[in-house]
Amino acid sequence: MGDRRFGWVWSGFVVAVLWSALVRPAHAEAELPPSRLAAIGEATLFSSASAEDNAGDDSSTPSAAPPPSANDGPSMEPDEDPFGQGSATEQADIAPGSESDFSPGAAGGLDGNVADPGIGDGTDPSVTVRNPDGIASLDNPQSGFDPLLFQIEDLNPIVDNRTTRRLFRQEPYDPVGIRVGSFVLFPELVLGGSYYSNVFHAPAARSDIALDVQPSARLVSNWSRHALEFTALGTFSYYDQFTTENAEDYLLESRGRLDITRRANVQALVSRQQVLEDRSALDASSVGTRAEVRLDRAEAAYNQRFNRLSLQLRGSISDYSYGPTEDAGVITDNRDRDYTAYEQAGRATWDFKPSFSPFVEVAFNQRSYGEAAQTDLINRTSNGQRYRFGISFGNTGQILRGEVSLGYGIQTPEDARLHSVDGLIVDANATWRVTELTSILFNASSDVSETTTAGVGGAFYRSASVEVRHQLRRYLIASAGLSYSNQNSQDGIINDNQRRETLGIEYFADRDTVLFGRYAHVNFDGVGVPNDYVGDEVHLGVRLRR
Repeated sequence: MGDRRFGWVWSGFVVAVLWSALVRPAHAEAELPPSRLAAIGEATLFSSASAEDNAGDDSSTPSAAPPPSANDGPSMEPDEDPFGQGSATEQADIAPGSESDFSPGAAGGLDGNVADPGIGDGTDPSVTVRNPDGIASLDNPQSGFDPLLFQIEDLNPIVDNRTTRRLFRQEPYDPVGIRVGSFVLFPELVLGGSYYSNVFHAPAARSDIALDVQPSARLVSNWSRHALEFTALGTFSYYDQFTTENAEDYLLESRGRLDITRRANVQALVSRQQVLEDRSALDASSVGTRAEVRLDRAEAAYNQRFNRLSLQLRGSISDYSYGPTEDAGVITDNRDRDYTAYEQAGRATWDFKPSFSPFVEVAFNQRSYGEAAQTDLINRTSNGQRYRFGISFGNTGQILRGEVSLGYGIQTPEDARLHSVDGLIVDANATWRVTELTSILFNASSDVSETTTAGVGGAFYRSASVEVRHQLRRYLIASAGLSYSNQNSQDGIINDNQRRETLGIEYFADRDTVLFGRYAHVNFDGVGVPNDYVGDEVHLGVRLRR
């Protein structure tokens, strides 16, 4: 019954989004004033200068233009930006289940993308007014003149696509960055304080305050071919009373793209992430210390385009290790929770136009445990399959970006004493810019969560969120969001529901300084009254960037 209700809601969303993709973009383009159309046309000619057709001709490879300098003149105001782009930075959650920038275990990278302004929503790629050299940018967009461009986005489009958030945020200023040879460095520092009314996420609420420090840096290549990206981020939280909640999390990540031809490339990623396990996790305890979770990840993908048909083959290895916990002098080593996940996936996409590309994806995974669970002496090793059909709206539109998909997933434990977990899977990462001042971000994800709960082979996890962002003034932006998540083991043992409502405000004092405030209310409903809790969070701080 739950899957059916979820399916009806999803079907309605898909119909609404399709209507926006097919009808609204053309209408919006018709309303553009001549001055803006002229600006877009000039930018198109400039962007085509990256000359991707020269990928195989070293004698004519163009040089990338340098990033804008702080001394180039006064800061650009929003109405001076011919593309209507927002800022390139926003802290994005990287830990599964993370709910806020300052929640323990939350970490993320810098967001941003400057689209190729020559590709408009609702246009047919076979009919274009651009010169032939510019058409090549449809095949394999390069970094070109813009160091803010996210260059390595195709590894896993749902997880890695940050262009949707860039369109959603529509900030009045872009960071300038610091040129380092042929790279551009984007540093950032977030300083703030937080209040939690229910630190341990327990029925008996206990409050505390925390100091938050979040430094980050992103180094991006500014080349006409190939790409490299290095990211380092730390999330440090220090509590006043409950020092067991102190977090010193970090992320180190490297991405690379090798352009083989104009229509083929190889991409790779290597990362290490360390976080403290969230108190709301399935196997986490609400007392004692928290487990330190370390994730080592390697992923590679091959992308090939054949005119309108695009194919992707990708594979990944993710190694999860859980540190020991202590409660009242009793130490639990948690080695039975360590596992390694392998995934192989293939995706085929057909481009009807840049803003409308249906795709199908098939993925297989193997999750291997080295030890049997201490709770029931059963090894949790399992195999799974995921089947998806969806629609991509592209990464360059000024009205709609991202993708949505619907499918079926199943995870089957190798030990017959544990039952399979299966159901409808919904994934989405899409932004709709309703007006010049208002945008909506929709996210959804589905997967099977691992657990060592006695007699349970896993829990089906689903989450969905909607966030609205509105410019009250050029320098003042308000936001509001609603999210819902559910974890269900499909046997009555685990059925956790969480609702979260958020409000936010951001004040852009200048290009490099942003003051912000956020409020969140959490309502958790588990199996049995003793597991239920509510909590409130308040975050205040300043974001400094360059």
